[in-house]
Amino acid sequence: MIAALFIGMLVLILLGMDIAFAMGCASLGYLLIYNFIFRPMPLTILPLQLFDGIDSFVLSAIPLFILAGEIMSRGGITKRLVVFALTFVGHARGGLGHSTVVVNMIMAGMSGSAVADTAATGALLIPAMKEDEYKPSFAAAIVAGASTIGPIIPPSIPMILIGAIAGISVGRLFIGGAIPGLLMGLALMVYISFYAKKHNFKRGVKIPWSERGKASLKAILPLGLPIIVLGGILLGVATPTEAGVMGVLYGIILVVFVYREVRPSQLYQIFVDSATTSAMVMFLVSTGVLFGWVATAEQLGPQLTDLLYSITTNKVAILLLVNIMLLCLGMMLESIPIILLMTPIIFPIATSLGIDSVHFGVVMCLNLMIGLLTPPIGLNLFIASAIGKVPVGDVIRDAYPFALVLILVLLFITFYPPAVTWLPDLVFN
Repeated sequence: MIAALFIGMLVLILLGMDIAFAMGCASLGYLLIYNFIFRPMPLTILPLQLFDGIDSFVLSAIPLFILAGEIMSRGGITKRLVVFALTFVGHARGGLGHSTVVVNMIMAGMSGSAVADTAATGALLIPAMKEDEYKPSFAAAIVAGASTIGPIIPPSIPMILIGAIAGISVGRLFIGGAIPGLLMGLALMVYISFYAKKHNFKRGVKIPWSERGKASLKAILPLGLPIIVLGGILLGVATPTEAGVMGVLYGIILVVFVYREVRPSQLYQIFVDSATTSAMVMFLVSTGVLFGWVATAEQLGPQLTDLLYSITTNKVAILLLVNIMLLCLGMMLESIPIILLMTPIIFPIATSLGIDSVHFGVVMCLNLMIGLLTPPIGLNLFIASAIGKVPVGDVIRDAYPFALVLILVLLFITFYPPAVTWLPDLVFN
C-alpha cells in the first residue's frame, strides 16, 4: 500500500497536477481503497487531518514573515541594501557578484524564503551584472546560489515547519542557522573570486570610508528588521510568531511613513498578495501533513529505520546516507513537501543515534536549499532564468559549481556539529 501511495502521487504530478493537490488526492485514494479492501474508516479523518495540519501557533509565523518580506521588497529596501553592499565589496574583482551574496545574506534576515529573495534581488542585480559584462547565465547562477542562504540565516520558513513538526525550539533552530549561513556566504564569495580572477573580471572603484559611512547610515533602518526579530526571540520577550508581528509593524512604519515608498492605499494589494502566497503555502502544509499521516500509518518510518540499520549502524555512515537521500529528494520535490513527509520519519532515527535535534534540523534545511539549485525541480534556477532571460540549461551549467560549494559546507556542518550547536547553546544556556 505504501508503494501505491507514492506511485499515485508521482503519477498525478507527472500529469501536471499541483503537488499540494497530488498529495491530497493520493491520500484520499488511499483512504477509499483502505475502506474497500480492509475495514471501514470514517472519511471525516480527511478534513480533521487537513485542519490539524495548520492548527498551530508556531505555523502562524509563516504568513507573518511572508508579509514582512513582501512589505520590505515593495518598499525599495532591496535597492538601499544593494548600494550598501557595493560600497564595501563592489571594488573587488567580481564586486557585483560579491555584492549579490552580501545582499542575500542581509535579505535572509527579512524574508526567510529563498524563492522570494531570488525574485527580489535578481530583478535588480541580474540586469546590473549583465551591464557590467557578466555572462548572463553566470549572473543568474550567482543569484540562484546566493538566494539559498535565505532560509538558513534566521528567520526561516522551513525551520518553522521543522520545529513545529519535530517539536524543536524554533528559536534554537534560528540561532543554529546563523553560522552555517555565514559559511555559505563566504564559500560562495570564495568561488566567485576564483571565477572572477580566472576570467579577468575588472575591478570597481574603491569607495572612501566617508561614503561607506553614509551608505551604512542609510542602511541602518532596513537592517533593523532582522535585529528586531532576532532580538525579540533572544531576549525572551517574543516567540517567533510574535516577532513576526513586530517585523510586519516595523516594515509598515519604515516603508509607509519613513521612506514613503508605499502609499497607505497600496497596502491593501500587498496584504492580498501576501495572503494568496500564504494560502498556497498553508494548503501545501495541510495536505502534506495528511500525506505524512497516511505514510506514518503504513509504518514507513520503522521500515526506513530497519533499511538504514540493515546497511550500517555507524552514526557517521547513517548521517551520510540521510544526506544523500535528502539531496536526491530535493532534486525531485519542493522543500516543504519533503519537510512534511520526512521530518516525522527521520528525526526519530537521529534521536536514536544521539544526534542533536537542532543540529539535524539545520542540516536538513541546508540539504533542501541545495535542492533549489538542482534540476529538474530547482525553483531558483527557473526564477533566475526567467529574470535573466537566458535558457535554463545555461543557468544549470553555471550553477552546478555553486551547488558543489554548498555541499562542502553541508558536509562540514554535518560532521562538525558545534558549527550549528555552539551558538544556540551559548545564547540559550
